[in-house]
Amino acid sequence: MKRRDFLKVAAATPMLPATALAHSRLEPSSFPTSIMDGSLEASSGTLNLLEGHIPTDMFGHVFIAEGIPLETNHLSPNGRGAVTRLDIGDGQVQFKRKMIDTPSAIMQTHITHGLDKFNLMGGTIYQSLTLGYMNYCNTAPNYMGNNRFAFSYEGGMPFEFDATTLDLITPIGLPTEWKSSLPPFIDALTPKKHLFPQIRTTGHPFFDLEKEECFTINYGGNVGKMGKKDAFLHLIHWDLAGPLQRWNIIDRQGNNAWLETTSHSLGVTRNHILIFQTAARVEATRILGTTIVTPQQHKTPVWIIRKADLFNGTKQVIADYVELDFDTSDIMCDFDDSHGEITLYGQYLGAMDKSEQLFNWERLYFGGRVDESISGYPVAPVDVGGLVRARIWVSDSHAEEIKQDFRVIRDENLLWDMNDPAYRGHFQFPEKFEHIYWSAIGYRPEHLPRRVAKAYEDYPGRYFDNDSLPKTSIPSSIVHMDCKHMRISDVYTFPDDCVVRTPQFMARQGSTAQDDGYIFTAVVRKHPSQAQSNGKEYWFFDAKDLAAGPICKLAHQDLNFATTNHALWVPAIGPRPTGIYKANYGDYLREKYPRHSRKVRQLIDTYLLPQFG
Repeated sequence: MKRRDFLKVAAATPMLPATALAHSRLEPSSFPTSIMDGSLEASSGTLNLLEGHIPTDMFGHVFIAEGIPLETNHLSPNGRGAVTRLDIGDGQVQFKRKMIDTPSAIMQTHITHGLDKFNLMGGTIYQSLTLGYMNYCNTAPNYMGNNRFAFSYEGGMPFEFDATTLDLITPIGLPTEWKSSLPPFIDALTPKKHLFPQIRTTGHPFFDLEKEECFTINYGGNVGKMGKKDAFLHLIHWDLAGPLQRWNIIDRQGNNAWLETTSHSLGVTRNHILIFQTAARVEATRILGTTIVTPQQHKTPVWIIRKADLFNGTKQVIADYVELDFDTSDIMCDFDDSHGEITLYGQYLGAMDKSEQLFNWERLYFGGRVDESISGYPVAPVDVGGLVRARIWVSDSHAEEIKQDFRVIRDENLLWDMNDPAYRGHFQFPEKFEHIYWSAIGYRPEHLPRRVAKAYEDYPGRYFDNDSLPKTSIPSSIVHMDCKHMRISDVYTFPDDCVVRTPQFMARQGSTAQDDGYIFTAVVRKHPSQAQSNGKEYWFFDAKDLAAGPICKLAHQDLNFATTNHALWVPAIGPRPTGIYKANYGDYLREKYPRHSRKVRQLIDTYLLPQFG
């Protein structure tokens, strides 16, 4: 590192003397700190009805992924993976919860010291000097069709799992079928014994249930704008049965397409594939121990590929580049792209940083310091967010935004910290979106660090500047977006002591309409709804009447989840079919086996080969 770069890093690293807390100018917090705690043990049972009634036409199964922070400053949504399955029917709801035991997570559980140990780097990712990088596979559960399910993760290979047992079955593709996302000079220094390479992909691969195929991506080679000449972006196609097929994406001048930050969402229409650069950034200096914030950019770059250009036997495909004038993370599109017109719906994030967490004892904008109990929780937004619709026109030779069709909804009392969407057919897009439900996690001034407020003080399009930011909390909400009229048609605002995440649409039995069903939400409360609750609750709403409040609230003393991510609803489940795809992961492990310590070899023999070999 050059001397001037070192000085920049040193200047940005906060000095945290062991002095008394600076006085906070805020009222006592109603935030439920228990969201940072989740059980690492499996559990199951029948949920207790706290309030309301369980509708007789509510049915099916909900899968909820979560992250459990394991130590101070560990970014909670990126924590140790766990999954809960709800089984709904006959007037009751059963639950089954267990850890998502990826091979790297199994190794982490059993190795607690020495060179093989996984160490937290920058509060975001775990790395072992001898084993490689952690893959918690905790972003989203996905339905593949034919009783096949997969967990996805932005920092590693997806894995198939059995919906009935919740056990992982196989990685999708071998590590050798994915390209390392590390810059070449780092990759060259990486030990050949690594079991778990660093792989960057999307949090939402697209499974087409009619064509029985999957599209996803593999990218990297750069860190932000550094190393751009080595950056790559590959489109991956999988027929759910054989090896992965890939194309290197290039622009019309023959240059490699690339991503500066992350790609949480992937868009697939009848004739096109859209790769979005989304608003979450892995800070280049974070592994050095700094808390520098590089603000997200007020734009969403999109690479647009025509499916007709994807020929077998070719290694490259041309994509057109469009830059949308808003930043987002979860973005979807109508499957119908008639006349080359693609319609997109997403959050407007604005001055919000999904990739930043609170660091223990750092200074807060309104006075005081971060308590260790919430270190690792995502920072508060620095402005109100919103909801957007954008449209793109694609011809045979280029693509451009239809700027006159852009719409944005912002509500300074409601749309703070816009998070996950819910819609009928979650992760498979309808012909045309009519209804989308969104969670707004809310705003808590006691979660705003000085460094984040400073980084975003000049962010474009702000409703509030730093001096006018609210000093009281704005609670979580669930909102119903009418896509046709681009308005919020219904809303429910939660009590102030709630944090609400992970909405999920559940079809009503026999229904077909996009708003005919129920909305599931995961709720963590500081003050539990009843004595039977530990504060970790599930609330269900009528999708046509959110304002009426929850139809029922459910909980169980043995159900202890942490920060939930995405969910999935399906009407029925069954065992994974036998005799179908399974990657030859055993041979991969056996090839690496002799290079490792006795402890690692024992764990491979005891846990990895029996399950994955």
